[in-house]
Amino acid sequence: MKPVFLAAALAGAGMVSAQAEPREWTLDLGHAHFGWQVDHMGLSRTVGVFREFDGTFLIDEENPANSQISFAVNAASVESNHIGRDNHIRNADYLNVGQYPQITFVSTEVEMLTPETGILHGDLTMLGVSAPLTLDFKMVRNTVYPEFIPNYDEVRVVGFEVTGQVLRLDHGMDFIAFLGSPTGLAIDLDIHFDLVDCADVPDTNIPCHWGRVAGFAGPNE
Repeated sequence: MKPVFLAAALAGAGMVSAQAEPREWTLDLGHAHFGWQVDHMGLSRTVGVFREFDGTFLIDEENPANSQISFAVNAASVESNHIGRDNHIRNADYLNVGQYPQITFVSTEVEMLTPETGILHGDLTMLGVSAPLTLDFKMVRNTVYPEFIPNYDEVRVVGFEVTGQVLRLDHGMDFIAFLGSPTGLAIDLDIHFDLVDCADVPDTNIPCHWGRVAGFAGPNE
């Protein structure tokens, strides 16, 4: 699990050195959202999230093309504000979480469109079936946390917005409740997250440790 698009975006923004070594960045679990939505009979769209996910990011600052990113999602953590529907999504008609507990994405290529935007190419594995997936990304800000925020330690942080569309038939998810009113075949993704540079941070640092260390106090904003 490693990032391509962050490296390329940083390089395009002039934030990297010519001789930089590959460097790992950390997903700030306190500032991350993995959302999805799907058509519902042509009416208002059904919207939901995955509550548990993570990724590992390795940035090759000298040559962004050598960088990679991948995500792992806990399929059972799906929520759509409806307990009965969530249980149905988890069963064999849809995600079949008992047999396939994890959804993964692994990058294969980054295509930069501007210094801040691009397309991430990779493979999504869901229900045990891998298929190509492209994700559009935008770097929304590259900055350093201000000194006055306690336990953020002025670490560098980069925010991203990512969108994409998963075709569920590509993964064998072909359940249709009844003819004429199927669940949409395209699942739209809406992902927001911050990446932080956690090299040499103290044990009290919030964005680097929240959600990763048992008993660690969470962020308050």
